[in-house]
Amino acid sequence: MRRRSFLAAASASVIPLLGGCQASSMGMGMGGASGAIPQRKLDRVAIAGSVYKANFDNWEYTIPTATPRLTTTTYPAYVRDQFGVRKIELWQRQFFPGGLTDPNFAAVRAAADAAGVSIVNLQVEELPALDAGGAAERTAVLTGIKSWLDKGRLLGAGSIRVNVTRQDGPVNLEAVVDTLRRAAEYGQSIGVRVLVENHGGYTSSIPDMIALVRAVDHDFCKITIDWGELGSSTDRYEAMQSAMPYVHVVSAKGYSFDPATNEHDAYDVARLVRNAEAGGFRGDYSIDFWGPTPTLPTDTNRAMHLFIQTITDNMA
Repeated sequence: MRRRSFLAAASASVIPLLGGCQASSMGMGMGGASGAIPQRKLDRVAIAGSVYKANFDNWEYTIPTATPRLTTTTYPAYVRDQFGVRKIELWQRQFFPGGLTDPNFAAVRAAADAAGVSIVNLQVEELPALDAGGAAERTAVLTGIKSWLDKGRLLGAGSIRVNVTRQDGPVNLEAVVDTLRRAAEYGQSIGVRVLVENHGGYTSSIPDMIALVRAVDHDFCKITIDWGELGSSTDRYEAMQSAMPYVHVVSAKGYSFDPATNEHDAYDVARLVRNAEAGGFRGDYSIDFWGPTPTLPTDTNRAMHLFIQTITDNMA
């Protein structure tokens, strides 16, 4: 994986094409068109740390030969240097046991600030189901969400994502709505939204997820919609578009890539972006690559350049 400095000044209004292999991929859309990316569009792109999960040590996704080796403090500068992107998304699991301290979160924020990068969202896994047990248990869940909202604030993140439940089956919807509303009220007081996502369990149904957020009815409880998770819906484009009025961040998931070209081939990314933009979405697209190992890019950086170009080419 070749590291190349990004040549444009941070204040440039247009990102020019670069020389060499990475430059051509930055300037080539999936349809083959080339062109510079306006900074205002690039500033609506984030890259999730889970894209480079093989490059992080100390967990089951590590591939020791993957280079460069990355950490939560070096990742922001890597993204800025490689792609000119000024936003990232982080996954709570990438902080690892022992890394979940406030000083460590402050160090990650400092590293991001030094790189001129902001953290748009923190994905949180380590919480019980939001309707767990009785009143005392749900109070503990709410306390846990508040703690993660505080960590989001330490990172300078605008939101955290929580799971309603990862288990199939019914939920105590009244309890979930109450917990999310209280979390949103606290989040509003510190400037960090709480998001739900179409990731397993109750919210794997996009209609159910929309109904939940509507029931919470709070501006600080929104959706991050994952392009790669369809649930029981049959039309990906219709299902994703139905959620857009409630979406704060798009999880721009790449699921399968051509092994020769590194172009995404699982579904029409350009169409998803055009639909979102036509509906008035002007938030961030946080790119994530996730799927069975054989379907992932053979060259992650080239695939990322292509994916960025496709998204920005189809923004308003």
